[in-house]
Amino acid sequence: MKRKLLTIIFTAFSTLSAWAQFAPGNLAIYRYGDGNAMTSGNRVAVFVDEYTSSGVFVRTYNIPRTAAGGNYGFEGLGLTASNAFENEGYPVLSKDGTTMSIIGYNPAQTGEFVIGTLNAAGVWTANTLVIDAIGTPRSAVVEGTSVYFNGFQNGVRYKTMGTAVASTRVSTGLDAPRVLTIADTYFSASNNGLKLFAPNALTSIPNSPLPTTSVTFATTPNVPGAAALTKAHQVAAIKTVNNRTLAYVIDDADGAPTLKKYRSNAAGTDWVSFGSIAVPANTRSITAVYNSTTGVKLYLTSYGTVGGNNSKLYTYNDNFTAATEGSVAALSGSLTELATAPANTTFRGVTMAPGTNVLPVTLTTFNANEKNGAIRLNWTTASEINASHYNILRSSTANNFQKIDQVSAKGASNYSFVDEKPLPGANYYQLEQVDFNGDKAYFGPVTANIPVPKTDFDIAKYGESIELHIYSVKAQNGKIALADVNGKIAYSQSAQLEKGYNKVVVPAGKLAKGLAIISLSTSEGKLAKKTVL
Repeated sequence: MKRKLLTIIFTAFSTLSAWAQFAPGNLAIYRYGDGNAMTSGNRVAVFVDEYTSSGVFVRTYNIPRTAAGGNYGFEGLGLTASNAFENEGYPVLSKDGTTMSIIGYNPAQTGEFVIGTLNAAGVWTANTLVIDAIGTPRSAVVEGTSVYFNGFQNGVRYKTMGTAVASTRVSTGLDAPRVLTIADTYFSASNNGLKLFAPNALTSIPNSPLPTTSVTFATTPNVPGAAALTKAHQVAAIKTVNNRTLAYVIDDADGAPTLKKYRSNAAGTDWVSFGSIAVPANTRSITAVYNSTTGVKLYLTSYGTVGGNNSKLYTYNDNFTAATEGSVAALSGSLTELATAPANTTFRGVTMAPGTNVLPVTLTTFNANEKNGAIRLNWTTASEINASHYNILRSSTANNFQKIDQVSAKGASNYSFVDEKPLPGANYYQLEQVDFNGDKAYFGPVTANIPVPKTDFDIAKYGESIELHIYSVKAQNGKIALADVNGKIAYSQSAQLEKGYNKVVVPAGKLAKGLAIISLSTSEGKLAKKTVL
């Protein structure tokens, strides 16, 4: 009777915990196994465990193995037929911080896979079926209503959430990526924004703007030969307030894995190494939290070894400020152990809890357009949480942005701002979104061009005289010449031009009637125009 009562209590707790709210700042760990010994080639139940950032267990979210309520059943492969851990089942948090996604097996149909998501409210959704031949289910990452996913074959795939149709391959090459990640980046004014990272156990860090058709993923920035990668497994990429991108990479180097840190250079062409440290065997998952005043806090998990050490949760602090970001010392020391998986289970991976660092503003559009010498900025938000205002930042070089104005936040809405006095040439703009608590997020840059004015003139005829209406970009000496259609100069005169508009009268009687050529020579060059006398 006592055992029956305990079972009822445990079941009730599990059911309630499945609908509990994640605490922002906590961790979500994807776990294989329920405590029973895993056997070779057999599937296991899977769970998501919530831990505090200091490694204290909070609760478990049960992932149903049987179909119910419009969701497919879901499970993982504990051990392969050769009694080893498979490279599969890596959790990924969406870029906006709202959704943890995982990919696993459909228990009801061999060869089919299921993509499931868990949101901040603890709601599990598993209504996306994968029928493509991907081998084993490695990772899936959600962006809005779309999802990118992969296995050990047939590349990076793309489809709409909640569907059961075949997906689209969006990677040319990259047959067997490891763990996909979507991150905001800044490499240069022309190479920035959301990127899909798809490391494929090789020596580069392939990335691409979010593709919907097959593309070749870029391998730039280039990894330096002196700090090369062996088998890049997963990347935690971060755009900093200095418009640089940090990359923390698990290098799965044949049993001797390392954690390597890179920072993009000023041109965005190369990664600059900031050192590496050894990490425990089978360390396969990483997540990161960035703060411009304290640096980056990393969390990692390891499988452990089959029949040996239990898998574990670790942390590592990379301390720096915005001012010292580019000069901070290389990685050193070792990981700090936070928690150990229960016996006969394994931590497959870790993300921040859904709801952590949820973007205060979801920006759907941001653009800049020139009209009549002014530049209009337009942006649209789909949601705003705790947003105070937007600082309008401008630069002529895509670096060293300066505030020129601000616009108050007004909830999800359409915004516009007109820069009435833009700079000549290229104008780059960023939005610095400021929360009521002082936290900031950056969007852009976007760019628009103001034509650089040049010295020019128009011709106006009044009887026997010609007036030249000359616009000069600066005070300078000019020379005016009248020539016939054959280029023979019949008349010339000097003109002292002031900056701005000038009027010079030229006697038209110096040339015979017909086609004539009038030229203006200044320090900027020679400008000639035709007229009929």
